Amino acid sequence: MRDSRIPWLAAGGLLLLSVQAQAHGVDATYSPGSLVGVSVELDGRSARLYPAPDGSARHYLEAREGACYTVRLDNRTGERLGVALTVDGLNAISGRDTSSRWAPPGRMYVLGPWESATVRGWRTSLSEVRRFTFVEERVSYAARSGKANAKMGWIEIAVHRERRPYVRRRWAPLDFWTRDRDATGAPPEPREEPAPRAAPPATLNAPAGEGRAERKGLAGPAPAQSYPGTGWGHADDDPAEIVSFDPEPNAAERIALRYEYASGLRALGIFPRPYWGRDRLRERDRALSGFAPPPAW
Repeated sequence: MRDSRIPWLAAGGLLLLSVQAQAHGVDATYSPGSLVGVSVELDGRSARLYPAPDGSARHYLEAREGACYTVRLDNRTGERLGVALTVDGLNAISGRDTSSRWAPPGRMYVLGPWESATVRGWRTSLSEVRRFTFVEERVSYAARSGKANAKMGWIEIAVHRERRPYVRRRWAPLDFWTRDRDATGAPPEPREEPAPRAAPPATLNAPAGEGRAERKGLAGPAPAQSYPGTGWGHADDDPAEIVSFDPEPNAAERIALRYEYASGLRALGIFPRPYWGRDRLRERDRALSGFAPPPAW
């Protein structure tokens, strides 16, 4: 019997994983997604997800510098699903840039029926990951690898159903009734084309190694307004297995999460601005009063 604690990695053309898969019921806590539920934990505690104020499908979460985070995926169906996870526009398994509209989703995680997966970092091998860690954007894994792109600050999930084998029938020409009858006078059985061959097994392309030098222009003093990115955190054991999985070419579901510092979420209107700030117009408008401080001069 298979050990359910070991993840699954697909062999057919795309690498697919199911980390720490185990059967369970759908968690009652809120997480977006109908086929696959998505949630995030920061340093072991559940992170609250805020819907976008414009009514789009995005959800926001607060990034805290230095905190490690994990992405939990819950299969809410009775079928196997492939999940392509990208962080800052990079595939979380291969480290490849998938920010372009035409870029393929790349390697995926595989979730069995009603199973879950906890993705903790950038996968470097079948046995190890580098933890997802919130850092300044200029020292993120994407920036240090020279792959900074427009999807910095995004965690994206694309869910793919498994491709079902099919057989396409080829019918004879219209005059087969006169040309192709056998000695009994019955028309021949239609011929069947062979099923398409499975793609050859893929190899695991690990992300770039630790300690790669920063590119010119990334180092130097931080700007007045800082933005978070996902860094190349400490190594952590995380064994995985390879399985065969042939995904449908088009995603059946897409989920997008955006992370920013609290100041950025306030500027975007996700967090309300604090009432206790020295906003004199708000104080005057609400006739707020307080204690009398000593004069400054």
